[in-house]
Amino acid sequence: MKLNPAITAILFCVALFSSVFLAVRTSAKSKPAPDRADSTAAFESIVAILRHPRCINCHSTGDFPRQGNDGHPHGMNVRRGPDGKGVTGEKCVACHQDHNLSEEHLPPGAPNWHLPPADMPMIWQDLSDREICEQLKDPNRNGHRTLAQIEEHMTTDKLVAWGWDPGVGREPVPMPKDEFASKVKTWISGGAACPAQ
Repeated sequence: MKLNPAITAILFCVALFSSVFLAVRTSAKSKPAPDRADSTAAFESIVAILRHPRCINCHSTGDFPRQGNDGHPHGMNVRRGPDGKGVTGEKCVACHQDHNLSEEHLPPGAPNWHLPPADMPMIWQDLSDREICEQLKDPNRNGHRTLAQIEEHMTTDKLVAWGWDPGVGREPVPMPKDEFASKVKTWISGGAACPAQ
């Protein structure tokens, strides 16, 4: 039986289209998800940033923020307060606006400037990399956040983003923001693996 040339052409196109479609779907599915080793390596890059003064100054021991690259206690005896926004007469927003001021030695700023609250201070200072990792994953110690919310906080929160644009005279965190965001996503999508002690 001889097929009509038009039908042969149509069947050929359908077969070609099906092959390409299946190849694309197979290729998309075959991209490996990050594994635990990738996740752990990503976290080890992330934790170096979390220990940087732009981060650790608000996640340090004590009931007060720290300042500078040396992490000295905040001037004027500033205290955390129950909600992390200071105490009466010394609320964070009294000096810290929603943006950096334009000259050196003036208060830095970002939207919602605050420390973690007193009931969940998120202290990283003096913790091992593994302990920081475990704390970030634990909703009872991370602000009641899921891993998806931790990812959002670490990659889109404007207060966190301040670390890359800390104002005149302050050293920004040493990893590009988009690279940091990519590492956070790799860490979480690979199972939020923690390094060994």
